[in-house]
Parts: sequence; C-alpha cells; structure tokens
Amino acid sequence: MRIVHCLHNYYPARGGAEWLMQNVSERMAKRGHEVRVIATNAYSVEDYFLPGRGKILMAAGEETVNGVSVTRVPFSRRGALLLNILRAVSNRTGTPMGDWLKMVSWGPRSRAYYREVLRSSGGADVIATSPLPTMNVLYAWRASQKKNIPLIIIPCFHTEDKWTFHNRLYFRWLREADAVITLTEWEKTYLEREAGVKEEKLHAIGVGIDFDAPSADTDYRKKSGIQEKEVVLFLGQHGLHKGIIHLIRAMEHMWEKRADVALVIAGNPTAHTLEVEKKIAALGPEAQKRVHLIKGFPEEEKRALLKAADVFVSVSFMESFGIVFLEAWREGLPVIGCRRGGSSRIIDEHRDGLLVEFGKPRELAGAVLELLENPEVRRKMGESGRRKAAENYTWDKIIPLWEKVYENVVQQNGKNGI
Repeated sequence: MRIVHCLHNYYPARGGAEWLMQNVSERMAKRGHEVRVIATNAYSVEDYFLPGRGKILMAAGEETVNGVSVTRVPFSRRGALLLNILRAVSNRTGTPMGDWLKMVSWGPRSRAYYREVLRSSGGADVIATSPLPTMNVLYAWRASQKKNIPLIIIPCFHTEDKWTFHNRLYFRWLREADAVITLTEWEKTYLEREAGVKEEKLHAIGVGIDFDAPSADTDYRKKSGIQEKEVVLFLGQHGLHKGIIHLIRAMEHMWEKRADVALVIAGNPTAHTLEVEKKIAALGPEAQKRVHLIKGFPEEEKRALLKAADVFVSVSFMESFGIVFLEAWREGLPVIGCRRGGSSRIIDEHRDGLLVEFGKPRELAGAVLELLENPEVRRKMGESGRRKAAENYTWDKIIPLWEKVYENVVQQNGKNGI
C-alpha cells in the first residue's frame, strides 16, 4: 500500500502519540508498504501556542528516517496568545464559535501543511492521521474529501478531557472517516456513544512493545545517588494531568511511616515542570533528598530507569492507553494507575497493579505503602503484568491488526495498491 501518515510531530519529537506512530510507520514500511509521513518541525505540541516556546525547531524539509520518508513543514504562532484567551473564554461561556476556537487555538496552523498533504497524497491508497485535537487531522480530512482517498483516524482520545476533546468538529471527522483505530475498548465504546461513530468503523487494537528493546547499562540508583532501600518511579512527560504533584503529596504521607523510600520523577520537561520543582523545593530538607527529578533521558535508558524501581506509579486520568504500563510490566514491576480513563481498562486490579482515584494523595499513599510492605505481592503482580504484556501487547501481534484495518479500508474503497 501507499500510505500517507499526517501527524502533528514526528521523531525525534517525544510523546505517546509520537512514539506510537513512529512505530506504526516504521513497521509498516518494513512489511513492504510505502510510507510517507507529514509532520511539523516542532518538538512539542506546546511549541504551537505557549509563550516562550517554538524557538528551537527542527529544520523544515524532507529526510528519510529508518526507512520512512518524512516531510517536516513550518507552522504559524501568530495570534497564539489571543487564541488561548479566546479559548478560555469560550470554555467558560459556551460561545457559538467555541468548537472552532478550540480547534484553531491548538494548532498547528499551517497552510504549508495542507498543501503538502495534497501534494504527497497523489497516488496514495490511504491517508491515516493522528492524534486529536491537533489540526493536522483537519488537513488530512480535507485532503481525503478533496482527493477521494480513504481516511483512517487514530484519535488517541482522552475521554476525560472534555474541555479539549469534546468538539462537534472532531466528532464529525470521526463519523466521516472510513475507519477509526482506538487504543482500548473503553475508547471505542466511548466514541460510539458520545461521538456517534458507527460500531463497524471502530477498531480497538492497542499498541505494542518490544521485549528485546535495547537497554543501557546505566545504574540509575548509583547515578542518582539513591541510598534508600526502595524506589517509587514516575516516568512520563511532566504534564499537569499526570498527577505528579499528587504523587509528591502522597509520598509525604507515606514517608511518615517509611522514610527509606526514594521517589524518582523522570521525563521530558513541560510548562508544568516549574510547578513540580516548586513543590519539591517546598518539602523539608530530608524529604527533598529523597526526590530525584530527571528532566529528560535517552530512550535507550528507559529500561534502566524502570529496572531501578520497585513500584511504578502513573495516575493520569486522561491517557488514551498508557504505554508506560506495558514497559513497566516488561521489567516485572507492579503498577499503580488511575481508576478513570483508558488506562483503567489496561490494569487488572489486584492482579497486576492497583487503581486509585485521581487527586486523592492519601489513597495513593496507601496503595504505594501496600506494595512496598508486601514484596511477594509485588513480585506476583509484576510477573502477571509481564505475562499479559507478552501475550497481548507485542508488536509482532499488534502490527498485523493495524495492517488489516488499512487493507480493508483500501479494498472497500476500490483501491488496488495492496
């Protein structure tokens, strides 16, 4: 097949959707398909609209990345601050232009992007685009309509983030797409119910990981100077919705009973990182010594970070999946996640992890303490999670399912590019 992937950002940009679509693109190319990626030259979604961001960008132009042809296009930040204000006002007042304002304020606003989609999709069998709420989905939808090319949307829909994702424009695109790939059954059911997407168009597939992914020899306990007996780890972008502040508060409660535990917060910095640093600075001197903030790390060191931990925690309620839970299970770690959102359907409570309510530090502290006090429970949960990931979430099992959706869409639309 000749596939055009219309994405917001692409490797070396970091993020869950970026990682997902890089893997899908490269693995589809290895299976003999011609894959072209169109993306902006940004490193982060925040580059589109946050003050002070967008100053460090990748070079626009064409390159080949691991067998995938990638075209990066520039975007505009003009009026970003005003659009942010208008979006906030719209969220509070429900103005008639609210859906349009939400879409445009997110960006990327780029005429060059739409022109590139039209150019690159000549002769394409299918256009696939991800994620919402970024405007690359709009450009892909317009191009598919104009050129009569089938469209697949991978929304990575955050069901709990209604201010951002609940938009009649997005719902329309999803309904008109030829197929929608969701990452969980939770997301699939939600889009059928809330967006009115026909059940036959929805395909809950999920993501995969490599069990033989390379791992650096880094000893993170030694590298970070960790002296405590056990380590609680958060790994992910420093986003507000990730619950990092709640985790720090939970550890304060937990340290009242167990002081021999370190907290490691590792991930790419965001605008929220300053709030995390302020919270750490507000801790007492002894507690501060137990917290290790790692602002970015090489991808090959991710497994080393996980291997240094005893318990993994990520209590975000807005995840469309939660890839990092699979990565934690690969290393035999028990996990703690949120009772709301897509990740709540990934974790089997008391079998391979625990679930807590978002924004309740004392409940989270109790869950952390329960696992730390019971090494045998931790071991069994970690083993159970590892088995589940190996049986259901490897790329060897997942990619053929993605490929089948693409092939079916092309066949149903009378294309013969397979």
